Amino acid sequence: MCGVLGVVTTDKAQMPCLDPRRLHHRGPDDRAVAHFNLPWGHLALGATRLSIVDPEGPVPVPGVFRHVDVALSFNGEIYNWRELRETLHDPNAPWETNCDTEVVAHAWRRWGLGMLPRLNGMWALALVDLRTNQVLLTRDRAGEKPLFYTTHNGQLHFASEIKALSVPLVETPCQEQNVLEFDCLDRTPFQGIYRLGPGQRILLSGPEDLQSPCPKTWWVLPWEVSEEMTWDSAVDQTKAILVDAIRIRARNEVPVTALVSGGLDSAIVQTVAEFPQVFCCTFPEDGMDWLPMARLAAPHAEIRTVTFDLSQVLQDFTRIAYHLDTPATWTALCQWFLAREIKASGYKVVLSGEGADELFAGYSRYRVLWWLTQAYWDPQLRNYQALVNLVTVGPREQILATMLDRSPNHCSLEHAADLVRRFAVGKDMVADMARVEWHTTMQCLLRMADRMMAAHSIENRSPFFDYRLIELATRIPTKHKVNTQWSKAVLREVALRLGVNREIVNNPTKVGLVTPWNKWRAASIPGGRGAWDRGDFSRQMLSAWRRAYQLPEVPPCLGS
Repeated sequence: MCGVLGVVTTDKAQMPCLDPRRLHHRGPDDRAVAHFNLPWGHLALGATRLSIVDPEGPVPVPGVFRHVDVALSFNGEIYNWRELRETLHDPNAPWETNCDTEVVAHAWRRWGLGMLPRLNGMWALALVDLRTNQVLLTRDRAGEKPLFYTTHNGQLHFASEIKALSVPLVETPCQEQNVLEFDCLDRTPFQGIYRLGPGQRILLSGPEDLQSPCPKTWWVLPWEVSEEMTWDSAVDQTKAILVDAIRIRARNEVPVTALVSGGLDSAIVQTVAEFPQVFCCTFPEDGMDWLPMARLAAPHAEIRTVTFDLSQVLQDFTRIAYHLDTPATWTALCQWFLAREIKASGYKVVLSGEGADELFAGYSRYRVLWWLTQAYWDPQLRNYQALVNLVTVGPREQILATMLDRSPNHCSLEHAADLVRRFAVGKDMVADMARVEWHTTMQCLLRMADRMMAAHSIENRSPFFDYRLIELATRIPTKHKVNTQWSKAVLREVALRLGVNREIVNNPTKVGLVTPWNKWRAASIPGGRGAWDRGDFSRQMLSAWRRAYQLPEVPPCLGS
């Protein structure tokens, strides 16, 4: 976990003063700004550092490595850096440090853009090649680490968080925010500020690139499904990759712990990693006591419990919204209070289970879609598709859009349908919904995990975002993920083989970082999604966000 920020301009006299203190929480151990004169412009590159890899070593901030003429500001972790370091050994370019940042610099010098597919990790980075005078901005495949950019007064500004951009912040309509209650794609609810997408990069080679930076995709979520893949093959491959993904993320030069909810995903992480102390968010006074299941998930660990109430949330709400950059969901509340306790306990790194539900069809809505799909596939109903469409709310695209859309009175349903058309590939409704949510709702989950932990100088790692597991999971057919008895079927079998308690494996209830908001706010009336409807929370979050950034209140469904 670190902070990245910078400005590229053709007019050095107009270069703003970068203030890395705005990202101090992301990297409290060191911060600095370096300046580079390019033939076509000038670059101010800032960085803050949270010391995790080689914490005692002389790691320059930003990283300037003269043996390869590469400088970079780097946020994240490259988990296979040790292996890459051996491959990149060059007696003419001796190593100056013992960390992953320098490995990225050498990888760029050796492979250029070809380095990106070789990196197994999470990252957002800004790199300047002092030989070719190019500037690279790029993010990891899933988008675990953030990077925002904007053009202002002929300059290109970029930073890990929107609050660190040296530009005015003005609210603007954002369609995804209307549909989902949060932004998640390239546009943000701040005017002119864009999110570099997961698996994207921007390469700046001249002044023309500053006016209209052009993101290009270097990795996409695979769309091929291996229908011939056997059950045993799916289980064996998932187990092997997942165990290794946990292992390389649990390597530690600093204290590491895990979040354990008693759910399947975090139980797998803890079973493999066996951390001596873990953290659990629970609400026993509100009928949501996750501690008994957490004890089954971590029977040999000390479990530190974290709980909070509405008064504590309201006290911190504006600060939470500020650190989120833009509005998000109530999961952020749990992460905020967990991170605060983890920090106070002396940890710098935490492992969690994000990503498993999208990859292995764990959400209840996927199960609903699976049962609807059976009606489409039933050979006895082949000649009754009009009837099937009628009783299942319409064609498949409409079903997915209706399930995705959270806008008041479905005022943004058409944009929800646009998202479905953009990301679905027409395999089956479960696979299509997972793909849509990979690009949308999951991006919000990643943002919350990153921001809430970063606010307390904690690095969050999720083994389920190992690119090898991502690519395998997309190839596994739905029949191995959902069946008449279980969701996440293949992952449940992996858990059994790893020794996860059977009571956890056989628990049909989805356990995650949920908050009893609607019970606390008894006066709020749940909407069409029942007890877990987030309508009231979203309105309160939006107000807190506007307070945090001193934005005026505006009517709901802005710009719909």
